[in-house]
Amino acid sequence: MMLNKVFDNVLDIPGVDGVCLFNTMGKVLINRMPSFMSPEVFEDGLRRITALYDTMDENFLPCDDYLLRFEEKWVLFRRSDQVVLLVLAADKANFMSTRMVTNMALKHITPTLLEELTLAAGLAKAPAVAPAPAPVVAAVAAPAIQPAIKEAPKAIEPVAEKAPAEAGKIVRMFRGRPY
Repeated sequence: MMLNKVFDNVLDIPGVDGVCLFNTMGKVLINRMPSFMSPEVFEDGLRRITALYDTMDENFLPCDDYLLRFEEKWVLFRRSDQVVLLVLAADKANFMSTRMVTNMALKHITPTLLEELTLAAGLAKAPAVAPAPAPVVAAVAAPAIQPAIKEAPKAIEPVAEKAPAEAGKIVRMFRGRPY
């Protein structure tokens, strides 16, 4: 998988100890953290990280990146639309190099790759089978219902909404998202 190579690039930065990718619901998709990080830490920690993002989004200007600095380590949280990337590094690690490589890592996460990761992690069920279409009534039906067959109901088409730019409004963007 190409994503493993991308995570190897993050881990190759001197001082970076581990990388973890999880979805916005707090379920681990890829875990490349050091062995001292037990699964119990993730259960509580990821819940707290998602709560941090929810709280900050509701009460302050939404932000996708957070850096928590400790005495000997720092933790970087980078959020995209559907995943959060967590990087654990020593204090001596180059922060700008880490940001650059994690930018590339987040760009490689496509919806199809995310679906594969979710299925591989056992977090999603297999796609449901679509229900069979309703049987078509034959044209040789009784004469009393023939007019009803000729005028089938029209399909409802979705109404396309105009983008704010088309409506003459100026669209302001923050990190690729309109606000």
